[in-house]
Amino acid sequence: MQKFKLYQIHLTDAEHDKVNAEGHNSVPKHLTKLDMSFAKNEVGSLAKKAMDNNWYTHVSNITADGLEKVFEIGNIGPEENIERLAPMFSVSVSDVVEDESGKQFVCASIGWQEVA
Repeated sequence: MQKFKLYQIHLTDAEHDKVNAEGHNSVPKHLTKLDMSFAKNEVGSLAKKAMDNNWYTHVSNITADGLEKVFEIGNIGPEENIERLAPMFSVSVSDVVEDESGKQFVCASIGWQEVA
């Protein structure tokens, strides 16, 4: 078992209001998150861009036996394996997981891709 850091992109209330008023293209971090939902091979580079722009928040630490278990625990528990640091959604596409060595992976529509 190791402790994985979970990072998620969260919009502020003002950013939500801007998206609702002006559309998806009006908030770059929202658009990048959407792009990751539809991308195939470039999800890792989109996540790197979002990381470089500080659009991710470290929301929790999850104790698990690997990335697939991080996904499972982040969606169905057990809760005792989750150390919540900030509001957290269930683990899904565009979320970044960092292992104890500092290597980062982004949840893609199918599987995981290295953040690069």
